[in-house]
Amino acid sequence: MREIITLQLGSLANHVGTHFWNTQEEYFNCGNLDNTQFDEINHNVLYRQGESSSGDLTYTPRTLIYDLKGGFGSLQKYNKLYGGVDTNVQDVSWEQGINKVDRSIKSNRYQQELDRIESENDPNMDLDVLHQLDESVNNWSDYNRIYYHPRSINHITTHQMDNDLTPFDKYTIGRQAYTDNEKEVDIFEENFRFFVEECDNIQGFQIMTDVDDAFGGFTEGLLNDIRDEFAKTSILTYGLCDSYAQYRINKQKVALNRALSITRLTNLSSIYIPIYSPTEATIRHCGLSAYVRFNAFLKYHTSAIIAAAVETNSLPYRLKNNPISMADTISKLNWTNNSRLATLSVSFPLPLSEKGYSDTLENFTEKQLNSTLTFLNQTTNKSVDVYGEVVVARGLPSNWNHQSEYLEKLYSNFKDHNYPLQSRFSLENPLPLPDSFPRLFTANVNQDGYIKSSSIGQDTVRSVPILTHLESGAKLKPIIDHHLKELDEINYNNCYEYIQGSSGLSREDFLEMKEMLYSLSDSYKTDDRDEMNL
Repeated sequence: MREIITLQLGSLANHVGTHFWNTQEEYFNCGNLDNTQFDEINHNVLYRQGESSSGDLTYTPRTLIYDLKGGFGSLQKYNKLYGGVDTNVQDVSWEQGINKVDRSIKSNRYQQELDRIESENDPNMDLDVLHQLDESVNNWSDYNRIYYHPRSINHITTHQMDNDLTPFDKYTIGRQAYTDNEKEVDIFEENFRFFVEECDNIQGFQIMTDVDDAFGGFTEGLLNDIRDEFAKTSILTYGLCDSYAQYRINKQKVALNRALSITRLTNLSSIYIPIYSPTEATIRHCGLSAYVRFNAFLKYHTSAIIAAAVETNSLPYRLKNNPISMADTISKLNWTNNSRLATLSVSFPLPLSEKGYSDTLENFTEKQLNSTLTFLNQTTNKSVDVYGEVVVARGLPSNWNHQSEYLEKLYSNFKDHNYPLQSRFSLENPLPLPDSFPRLFTANVNQDGYIKSSSIGQDTVRSVPILTHLESGAKLKPIIDHHLKELDEINYNNCYEYIQGSSGLSREDFLEMKEMLYSLSDSYKTDDRDEMNL
């Protein structure tokens, strides 16, 4: 079966995960899209078949979702597929039970509209509700379209969201929280094993975790338990960084949390991919600003772009025909076993003229054809060595003329197809966009995600062609060196909040972290020192 279990930890990770799973649902309900184009994908890799409480067959994501108390918004552990009582929703009694204060969070207008559509069997969504999503979304559950298995929903009982008295803002707090949480609710033994034990031939774990706060430390505890059981199984970890985290958390804490995550989680993962949320500056720099407009301060927006890249990047090991496994992907990037870091880039959308490949080749500039956003906050102006790579291009119509010439041009900036540490995939299916996806595209993009010859009129984009580039190479050195520079400005003796407790950071731990970063920096040596801060 080649199953993959997805684990999501933290607010940004769950924003990304919500877009990710909403997209999966769109494969099953593609509206005006031609469903046959999605026959390339084996959905059993990510989904599981089960039974509802009434005995009906269900098809739900094979995922575990972690967040703080209050972090799930209006999403309940039990739903219409699986009945039950959510013990995390509490009624507080007053005056011997005469009055009750309901602590449950009410659904926003989008969720109410989804309920109406389901109850009335009406396929037509109120367009005003869609247009107001930017204003109505406060939490990732506000635009969730998925029914999850109850075992997918896992509250971290030790901490409350947005609690200033006990903030969840330090890596070491996360490590302690994992230990304390497991003593209280035993999620690993019950819920994690539930998903693992029903797999026939698990190929790996896909992990998305916040690393700006304590979730990095919490994930370390989880990964230690996974590695005890699955020492050699592939683990691909996305370490998600909010580019504006310093407005929420002390800058020194963010630096320490990220540095601890990139060193410790890399050791426990097969591949660790640092992801920084896109900003207006990075979009302008890469050349995609003519096609994409977004609010860089809204997780609802930035996570959508990240999710599009993660979803596309995962396609090679989800294909029905000629897939490669997650282990094969990792072997391309880490064949020497000392290059466990990788970086992900995306062309969103992949610039393709609505008039076809020939028009694209004739009228698009070199910069337009190579408009690629890298999810890093440190990069270099010059080309650097690439050790291994996996390239996925999707949304490529097979009935357009001159496809071979276009693909030759498209792939000319990557490794030769005969290079042993390279894989490339050219797929016809585009990325389908559910109605929950934010309106990010400019008037230059038509409803199929292709570039219009005229920017007159604004289309509702239903699908989009995308290219992703997962690579291991010297592009990673600037970000590692940036972590070292930030640590050089931090005095261990001033990190008393990280030193306290049984999960505290010792001086030896601090020095070991720096040594690991120096070692990683040496692994990605390059002669290029021309760095730029995005």
